[in-house]
Amino acid sequence: MQSSNSDNVIFREVQRLRQIWIWGLVFIIAAFAWYGFIVQVIMGTPFGSKPAPDAALLFIWIVFGIIFPFLMLGFLKLVTEVRNDGIYIRFIPFHFHYKAFMFEEIDRCEFIVYNSFKEFGGYGLRINFKGEIAYNISGKHGLKLRVQNKSVVIGTQKPEEFKKAIDSLTVSRPNNRK
Repeated sequence: MQSSNSDNVIFREVQRLRQIWIWGLVFIIAAFAWYGFIVQVIMGTPFGSKPAPDAALLFIWIVFGIIFPFLMLGFLKLVTEVRNDGIYIRFIPFHFHYKAFMFEEIDRCEFIVYNSFKEFGGYGLRINFKGEIAYNISGKHGLKLRVQNKSVVIGTQKPEEFKKAIDSLTVSRPNNRK
C-alpha cells in the first residue's frame, strides 16, 4: 500500500547486512556451489561419492553460487520510513511495495531492546511461536507495534532518531499509547 504522503518522510533508515559472519557464511555456501560445479561439470570429475546429475549441479550453482550471494549481499535491505500517516517498511527483495502500518490502526507502540536470536530465531523476516512478526537486519533495538491484535517488531540501528520521529507525530494522536 503506497500513500500519497510518500513525499512527507519524517524519518528514513536503510539497513543492510554488515555482519562479517553472515558474509563468511554466504561466501562458504557460494564457494562450495562453485567448487562442485567446476569439478563435475567443467572438469568432468564426479563430485562426491554419489554425484548428482550435471543438471542438478548447474541448478545448485546458479541458485547458491550466483543468485543467493547476489541477493543476500547486494540487494537485501530493510527500508523503514515514518511518514505523516504511518510507519512504512520494505524488506527488499521480498516486498515489492511498502507495507504500511497506519497510525490509526496502531493500538500500541513501544521501543524495545530484544535478542533477535532468542525471540525470533535470527535475523530477517521472522515469525516466532507467539505469532509475533519481526523485520530485522541486525542489532537489538526495535519498535514493537500492536496492530489489530498482532505484534510486529521493526528493527532499527537508529533508535533515538526513530523514537524522535514517532514522538513528533504521536503527540497529536493521544489514542496511540507508548
